[in-house]
Amino acid sequence: MLYLDTIRYMGNKSKLLEYVIPAIKKVTPENGTVCDIMSGSNVVSYALKEFFTVYSNDIQEYSFVISDAVIVNQSETISAKSAIKELQDSISENERVGHFDFFEKTYANTYFSLKQCCDIDAIRYAISKVQNKHRQSLYLLALMNAMCVVQSTPGHFAQFMPSEHKRIVPLQKMDLKAEFLKKCNSYSNIFFSSCNNKAFCMDYKQLLKTDCLNSVNTIYLDSPYSQEQYSRFYHILETLVKYDNPVVRYKAKYRENRFMSGFCYKSRVAEEFKNLMDFCREKSINLVISYSNRAVMPIEKLKELCEKYFEKVEVNSIEYEHSTQGKGNKQITEVVIICTN
Repeated sequence: MLYLDTIRYMGNKSKLLEYVIPAIKKVTPENGTVCDIMSGSNVVSYALKEFFTVYSNDIQEYSFVISDAVIVNQSETISAKSAIKELQDSISENERVGHFDFFEKTYANTYFSLKQCCDIDAIRYAISKVQNKHRQSLYLLALMNAMCVVQSTPGHFAQFMPSEHKRIVPLQKMDLKAEFLKKCNSYSNIFFSSCNNKAFCMDYKQLLKTDCLNSVNTIYLDSPYSQEQYSRFYHILETLVKYDNPVVRYKAKYRENRFMSGFCYKSRVAEEFKNLMDFCREKSINLVISYSNRAVMPIEKLKELCEKYFEKVEVNSIEYEHSTQGKGNKQITEVVIICTN
């Protein structure tokens, strides 16, 4: 099973690929096209590249960058050696002149140390000078991954740990540049296919209104399970990619106007599922859903909803130890629901 380390991500399906990929293969024709409609870390999209044309979509721009780096990109790789060659002069320039300094001014001694923030700014400036789009995306992915390693947080960016926390000192002493170079080596050997893979950065409802999915055989949905918004957990990565100097608010320094998913609200989740199911039924597209017994909608109700839109609904359950990003692990039941007409 193809696997590539991208970013530390809540709900990452890396441990469930052996269940998810066969479910998608079961209903997708050979040489068919699969749309991973909320691709997040792109772990599932990457595994699917071995078998199908892959369309990857997510409303968050950091996810779109990952898609461009490892799904759409079919020729470029990077390494620590290439990073030093391509980026070092611009990194040194930013250290002297300070073209990019948003992280230094905004996040010093919060999610990262002052030195780590200065390194983030310098590397991000250097990446902005890279002309090849896919190489730029690969370097951004390596930087995001390195930031996930050194972050002074419980495992996500919803909040940073207090200065007296016992883990702060070793984390803030970590060399972000060295971690970045290590991660560059992670993308020196990427699986390439000959398919015309595509990436989109849209609210899924907007994507459904386009003609982009006309050739898709199967949609894979891994929507948010809980009432927690992913834009809250990964706002730092969104700001890194956009580097748009946003206004930030509250102690956690969140971006303004963060995207809020309807899948996180008990009052709206059914309507969200209906939107996608109605589209799939109209277009004769198979639907494979990953979900959890601890999710916003009870699994039995989701199954009943699926049965209203599809002739055949198969539910496969997996007992799974789920990381709660800093709060230990919980035993949950993950389900893979296969819907066909």
